[in-house]
Amino acid sequence: MIDLYEAHKTFPNLSKQLMCKDLMFTQYDCPQIAITQDIFLQTNLIVYVLSGRRVFIKNKIRRELAEGTCALVKKGAHISEKDEEDGWCVMAFFIPDDFFKCLISDNLTNLPLTNLPGTGTDDVLLLEVNELSKSFFVSMLPYFTQTPSPPENLLELKFKELILSLLSQKQNRQFLAYLHNLYQDKHPTVEEVVQNNYTFNLTVEEYAKLACKSVPTFKREFKRIFNDTPAKWLMKKRINLAIEMLENTNLSISEITFQCGFENQTHFSRVFKEKVGLSPLKFRLSIQTV
Repeated sequence: MIDLYEAHKTFPNLSKQLMCKDLMFTQYDCPQIAITQDIFLQTNLIVYVLSGRRVFIKNKIRRELAEGTCALVKKGAHISEKDEEDGWCVMAFFIPDDFFKCLISDNLTNLPLTNLPGTGTDDVLLLEVNELSKSFFVSMLPYFTQTPSPPENLLELKFKELILSLLSQKQNRQFLAYLHNLYQDKHPTVEEVVQNNYTFNLTVEEYAKLACKSVPTFKREFKRIFNDTPAKWLMKKRINLAIEMLENTNLSISEITFQCGFENQTHFSRVFKEKVGLSPLKFRLSIQTV
């Protein structure tokens, strides 16, 4: 699992980047080598694809992000899938909730907030871009080579310009609905967070961050909802999913390991045998001989 925000912040040579408080703007050629890669987003991400292609997968929903595509990728865990020879050059804007909330608060009288649609269940929202939005992306490229770097207040204005230009598109009403929910502190519940991300190998700290809770508060609410600890509940949930996949799919053991959120195949096989009494391979063979 790769935390994209922390990866770019910790290894600035991975990309061209500009920082403004907790806002990060990067332009980079994705170095992904594996065909599929688990990624974690601790903030929402707006991407504009300059070239290449990636497919983002979450809960069996696939969203292709190709050249000229703009999208909001919601915070949480995702699978990034590439073709063997596919590159992916993007402009990526990492934007925390508080920035979105302040922007909506400052523009309440100027935004069409009546009769908003539901936010839907998609974790990747494709966004319509007009000529104004496209010119914004082009105008940002020189900022990376500017010496000295542009001041923070100017970068903050550019982030606001981006969001408002996207919100000006009628086709992006679902995006506006999502931001309005953030403004109203309608965060996903603990149950929604874990049900939506249990197939990924996240830490309790990462689950708590997605639920906008402290770790102790997250654990207390989790115990109240599920009457179990996060570790035990997650293990039961992943084992049950693995059993379902072994029974009903032709996926390899390594693919099932990945899709169920286990650290590696050795760990999966050991835990599966402890809980079920057979290794995954022997369990599958026992079904086939019935």
